[in-house]
Amino acid sequence: MVRGFERGVRLLAACASVVACNSGPPPTCSPGSGGHGAGTGGAAGTTASFTIQGKINKDLDLLFMIDNSSGMTSMQQKLVTQIPAFIQTLQQAPGGLPNLHIAVVSSDMGAPGDEVRAIGCTDSGDQGQFQYQVGLAATMCNATTLAQGDTFVSDVDGLTNFTDPLATVVQCVADLGASGCGFEHQLASIARALGADGSPPPPSNANFLRPNAYLGIILLTNEDDCSAPPNTPLFSLNGGKQSVTNPLGPLANYRCNQFGHLCKDPSGAVIQPPLNPTASTSGTPPMLTLTDCTSNDTGGTDDLTPVARFVSGVKALKEDPDNQILVAAITAPADPYTIEWVTPVSQTPGAGELWPQIMHTCGAAGSDDLAPGALQTTIDGSSGDPGVRIAQFAHGFTNSLVASICDPSYRNAMLAIATKLGAMINNSSCLALGRVQNDIQGHPACTVTNHLQDASGNVTDVPVSSCDENGNTPPCWTLNAGTSCPAGDLMFQLMPDQAAQNAASLSSTLTCPICQPGSSLPGC
Repeated sequence: MVRGFERGVRLLAACASVVACNSGPPPTCSPGSGGHGAGTGGAAGTTASFTIQGKINKDLDLLFMIDNSSGMTSMQQKLVTQIPAFIQTLQQAPGGLPNLHIAVVSSDMGAPGDEVRAIGCTDSGDQGQFQYQVGLAATMCNATTLAQGDTFVSDVDGLTNFTDPLATVVQCVADLGASGCGFEHQLASIARALGADGSPPPPSNANFLRPNAYLGIILLTNEDDCSAPPNTPLFSLNGGKQSVTNPLGPLANYRCNQFGHLCKDPSGAVIQPPLNPTASTSGTPPMLTLTDCTSNDTGGTDDLTPVARFVSGVKALKEDPDNQILVAAITAPADPYTIEWVTPVSQTPGAGELWPQIMHTCGAAGSDDLAPGALQTTIDGSSGDPGVRIAQFAHGFTNSLVASICDPSYRNAMLAIATKLGAMINNSSCLALGRVQNDIQGHPACTVTNHLQDASGNVTDVPVSSCDENGNTPPCWTLNAGTSCPAGDLMFQLMPDQAAQNAASLSSTLTCPICQPGSSLPGC
């Protein structure tokens, strides 16, 4: 099982020789080749030696959850357009393109109730099954070129189950169209697809998740999650009227807000978004702005599944989720969270009711459903409602990223996601080395040796050059201040060549001259 380095290395920073593992349990400290010795320039110095053990793991299982409800066409197109740049960025990561499994699921899990068919939903939806045929909105392909019977994309050690270019195949599958259920179950779809809800994944999804692989989850959605258990009354009239007189209110998307969120009203009280105007409501039409909204995970309602349950279920898929899982969401900003009460189009004449609806947090400038104070406007048809539960799910993971569904292009978001994925799976380590001496070129004056063991147990030692000095030609290494490392630590990264990737096992020894107090040597 691949693990992060920081925990084990920092515990052992006081040792002269440190072993840092990226496979198996945290390392232990033992005597080694480090310690005191001759420094450069004829001055006494200290040499620190670290050994990073474990075969490089490049396996990445990547799941796209794409909202396929009404109104998502333009936003799906913006995502699909950036998939080639996303794949190219993964290819440019240290060590090259990961060993990929890529799958796509929709947001449609159905909406079991007594009126769901009247609102365009089925009882069960797609049930987290991978979408592997040509997407309903796809225009760049006539076939996915996936091997017969395969339900996800596989590109492992150069062996593929498709014939078109990788980016084209993913684009072909990901353009799902916008005919799915309007009560989106984004989180439930992810959990069902991966078997993170306590039941095995669908048989058609078999062999996607690899036990030791990193896991990336990317969500694209313009509405908040409305995942609910099968026995929920949320999608039914329950014998009542399609009216605000119904205890759950009209059968509409606002139920997902009313029973899925907790917010502060202008007085500071924590409330569920109300069904009817309150004393704090003002304006024409009546409006109410709430703040600090979170998922209603209090246990006081069983209408929506708590976000915390989805987070814990996905984390349970990996032994070291903080270092093995990344979740990214392209969704609508969570603020401003404004409710307005309007006359419904379908209302019986003379009924005089006002129904609540959540206003867009981003969308077309001047539109009557854009919340006052919204900071982002669009001209391409993109819009979105507060992504409270979606953002909370993403931020439940150490490695996460949240971007706006209303950005004019998703290029920056997709490149950032690919970069973070590459960094997560890169063979890197945070090392408490102290200040390292430099060579005459200004680079760390360290030496690195790869120890490659074949299937028969024979070990070959291979000196490795610095990437700064050989033009980033594998195998090579870098040692820099890493933004993800604690202050004062240096991040060691190894860019392997094919021989290192093919070895039965691999370890790399890094030895660096450490500056002594008062030293005037380069780098000190």
